[in-house]
Amino acid sequence: MNIEAFLNSGIAALVPVYESGQGNVTRLITSDGGEHLIPKTVKTVLKRVARAYGADLSALRKNYGKAVNRKNYVPIPLSSSLILIPVKFRERPLSENDGTVGYLSYYEIQKVSEEALGCRVLLSCGRELKILIAKSTLMEYMKDARLIASLYDERQKSGKNRINEDKLAYGEKEHLREELVKLLLQILEKSGGF
Repeated sequence: MNIEAFLNSGIAALVPVYESGQGNVTRLITSDGGEHLIPKTVKTVLKRVARAYGADLSALRKNYGKAVNRKNYVPIPLSSSLILIPVKFRERPLSENDGTVGYLSYYEIQKVSEEALGCRVLLSCGRELKILIAKSTLMEYMKDARLIASLYDERQKSGKNRINEDKLAYGEKEHLREELVKLLLQILEKSGGF
């Protein structure tokens, strides 16, 4: 499974499906409308996508869950262009570990329409998906995703995720300065500056 190829195409949705002869697999829909069956669970695919972004899923859920006052169904920001909203796709899984939840990319949702026993989502690529939650619930999740998107962008711009020299542990600042001086001396020696 080459996650990087899917990331380059853009992820529109991760949908849990049962495929004949393969069991519980993931239908990955890309931003260009392509569909790819991945012989792994949605949970596994999500972990691999998060790993490709260098993200810690449990930390993201915890931190952003506080912001939207929610413990479950917390939208997951993996980048400024990919925020995944967890939604229910299946009523009852065949096996206890199969799960009912899949993910929609917040930026790929074009239209949401009410339907009996849930709603229908139109993605930017033209694909339609049946979701087993009410339109009003999905609209709440989208509102949370919009808030999380602005918080995520603000954190990236403010540098809260960067190492701040003033917050280094005792002794680390001096060690860092010594290493920089050694490196500078090596550069000067090699370039004939000494």
